[in-house]
Amino acid sequence: MRRARKITRSFAVVIVLSVVARSALAYEPVTITQLEQMLATTRGTSDNALAKQLGELELTERLSTLRLEKLQARLPGEKSRQAMLILSDTSAFHNLPAEEIPPLAPPDSDTQRKILSKTADYIREKIHGLIDIVVARNTAQYDNLKIVSFTDSAVPPAVRPKKTVTEALANAQMGITLSVASAVVENQPYHLIEKTSETITYRNGAEEVAGPKKNPKALPHPPPPGLNNWGVFGPLLEVVVNDVSGATTGWGHWEQGRTSTLAVFRYSVPQDQSNYDVQYCCFTSERNSTKQLWNVYETLPAYHGELAVDPETGAILRLTLETDIPPDEPIDRADLLVEYGPVELGGNQYLLPTKSVTVSSAPVPVRVNEANCADFHCTPANFVHPKDTVVSDTIYHSYHVFHSET
Repeated sequence: MRRARKITRSFAVVIVLSVVARSALAYEPVTITQLEQMLATTRGTSDNALAKQLGELELTERLSTLRLEKLQARLPGEKSRQAMLILSDTSAFHNLPAEEIPPLAPPDSDTQRKILSKTADYIREKIHGLIDIVVARNTAQYDNLKIVSFTDSAVPPAVRPKKTVTEALANAQMGITLSVASAVVENQPYHLIEKTSETITYRNGAEEVAGPKKNPKALPHPPPPGLNNWGVFGPLLEVVVNDVSGATTGWGHWEQGRTSTLAVFRYSVPQDQSNYDVQYCCFTSERNSTKQLWNVYETLPAYHGELAVDPETGAILRLTLETDIPPDEPIDRADLLVEYGPVELGGNQYLLPTKSVTVSSAPVPVRVNEANCADFHCTPANFVHPKDTVVSDTIYHSYHVFHSET
């Protein structure tokens, strides 16, 4: 596979403010058992109030899709179900609770090799033999929003303006000076920032998004940040399995799937063997006379994760991919989960994507103007750039066989 590395320039944005970064939002760590105990004591709580409580938690164990569906069925409304979804998505790369792991002896090394060999054969035979398909893709994107609170002492707290960091940076980039004394950057719990519904065509081994494509470099303001999701219908599996074949792979555990017990393997791919292309949008570039230009950050990082495999067929039912990005890069997290399930098409059954989750994190670039700083390029010693974490939850549904029209 041809490899390429493209690093685009990243620019910090000057805000003509005295800025202080508050400490990050302190999510309360809980186990899934503790989460269920909390839910048992909040029966009768309104949807809004329960969503607020859930938004202040962070799971220390993986909340599987199966268990998520059971918990969501007990919740009073859409907001609390959305908060529970975020809890599940942000826990997707944790270990399962010990009580959910079947108490089965691990397979011997020869059996493990045979299972992984079946997986390689499955990728070669099934993915390349996949018929052309059309599928609906619904994505909800969540951000633990960074809020800039302008704290002019002459303005009462109740009416002090608040903006998201994106809005504040856009104002600064357009030359709008904010006449305030100072600003405080603070976190808020995850908020829904965008929902999209798209039609995806997988044809001749390539994915195409229906409708006009938006070029981020031509937009006056940056699109919502996050990872560009690609290849989940086959190319991504092929990249990972090929990378893993020459990397470190070890036994993980048994795991209960929807219909059978899955064999879970852990793997680790060094950067010099990586063919996984990370694409993150967006970073600011030079501004022309009419609009700001934006760049997509792209890299081939080292990564590790899990493969949950049907031991009988070698089919992959769950894939996690956690990137190992060096500390000097513009982003520090770019993780992916894909789950696969049976779909009947043309009288045959295929394992196709049913859900994917991406979690990305990048520092918010802020330059601070202090009273003793003449050029806007210095920052206080105690200033910590806030990190922006974005979660994208995607559901794939309504699969159809693609029929070309003359």
